[in-house]
Amino acid sequence: MFVVLDGTYTLARADMSTHTKIPFYLPEGVKKLHIDVAYSPKYNYNEEYGLALIEKSMMKQAGEPLMTKGEMRACLPLDNHLSYSIDSPKGAIGTAHRGNDRQSFLISEDFADGGFYPCETVAGEWTFVISATCIITDTVTVSLRIEAEE
Repeated sequence: MFVVLDGTYTLARADMSTHTKIPFYLPEGVKKLHIDVAYSPKYNYNEEYGLALIEKSMMKQAGEPLMTKGEMRACLPLDNHLSYSIDSPKGAIGTAHRGNDRQSFLISEDFADGGFYPCETVAGEWTFVISATCIITDTVTVSLRIEAEE
């Protein structure tokens, strides 16, 4: 196995609802991709901020608070949520919406972890996409390591 990409990326609250594209190149002869991605922090433990965010969201969607403060407190702590997708030179090969702060994926012609399609690991430029579904901390640091197996 050899390392194709090993990087750290920082997303800010302003990056919520955006897609960060990270290109990487695969040479000829790759049979499997091993992808490890992690982010931190997972949670925002600031109760005052969390309650205000929940109330603001309810007001925006319903025009009135739909929960008591106690019910809102039961939803805390709020968490960051990132999703990941991968595009090969031949097109999209899937998306992971698991919400876990640490995930690993294996992709090959015969097998792919949930959310992805088994596909030929063709040579060329691929793209790993980080979709920032929810960022409730000031920043989120993402570490991404992609290894290839011949």
